[in-house]
Amino acid sequence: MKYRFYVREIPEPWAIWDYIRTQTDIEHYQATMKPAVDASNLLTLKHSFDISELIRSVDEMQNRYGFKGWQSQAGDSKSYGGLSLVYNPDYVEDVDLNQQTLGTSVNRIDEFFWSRIERFKSIKNTYFDSYAFRHDAPCVEETSINSFIKSFKRHRVRSRLATINSKYVSKQMQSSYGWHKDELVFENLRINIPIKTDDTFMFQIVNKEPVHLSVGNMYSWDTNIAHRVFPTSEDDRARTHLVLGFSPWFDYDAEEDCFFSNEFYGQMHPIDMLINGHIHEKIKGLL
Repeated sequence: MKYRFYVREIPEPWAIWDYIRTQTDIEHYQATMKPAVDASNLLTLKHSFDISELIRSVDEMQNRYGFKGWQSQAGDSKSYGGLSLVYNPDYVEDVDLNQQTLGTSVNRIDEFFWSRIERFKSIKNTYFDSYAFRHDAPCVEETSINSFIKSFKRHRVRSRLATINSKYVSKQMQSSYGWHKDELVFENLRINIPIKTDDTFMFQIVNKEPVHLSVGNMYSWDTNIAHRVFPTSEDDRARTHLVLGFSPWFDYDAEEDCFFSNEFYGQMHPIDMLINGHIHEKIKGLL
C-alpha cells in the first residue's frame, strides 16, 4: 500500500511522524524487521567522498554563520551547539532558521535526553516534530555545502552541524556528559561525519567502551540506543561533526508539501538501505 501525507492536513496535537505512525502499519515493521548487521555496534561506512572538500565547505559555513548555542531555559549553551542544517517554516518559536534544531527554550537543560515533551500541550511544529524540519537552512542554501547535501537520495530531516567546546565541560561533568537517545532509525536514519576533532573527544554507546571517531570516516548505528559524545580534556579544543538525518521510507514532495512512502517501505531495513547505497551512491558497504 502507498501512503501520502500532506503537512497541512496533520491535525493538532500530532507531530508529522507520530501521525504517520498511527495511520500506517509501520509499527509492525519497527517491531519485526531487523538489519543484516548488528546496529547496536558502531558501524564504520565505506564511502568515496572527498572529505577535504567537505571540510572546506564546513569551514565556509562556520565562517559565515558562526556558532549557535544549544537552547534551553538556561539560555544558549557555550559547550554544545553549531548550526541547524534544516528548518521548519511553521516553527512555533521565534528562532534563527540556522538554530531551530538546536534545542528549545521551553525545556530545562536536563529535559532533552529522553524526549521529554510534557511541557508542550501540542508538539506540532515544535523542536520534537522531526519531519517538520523539511527545508534546507540558509547556512546550507547559501554556501558550497549545498551540492553535497543535495546529492543524497533520501529527504533530510532533523540535521545539524554539531560542535562541542571542551573548555566549558568541567572534569566533574565529563563522566555523565551528553547521554541521550534519538529517534528510531525508521523515522530518522543518521550519518555522523567527523569534520574537526582530536583524540580527547570520545564516543560511547551504553554498555560499550568509549572510542574516538576519526576524520575521514563516516559512521552510523542504532541511535535509539543511549549514547553520548564527551571530551576528556578541559581546555580550548573543539570537536565538530556533521550529523545528517534522513527519512528512509518517506520521501518529500516540496511542491505539494507532502511525504509519501517510497519503494523501500516495509521492504528493506533503513540500516540495510544505507549499507546498500540507497541513501547515497557513494556510501556502500562497511569497513
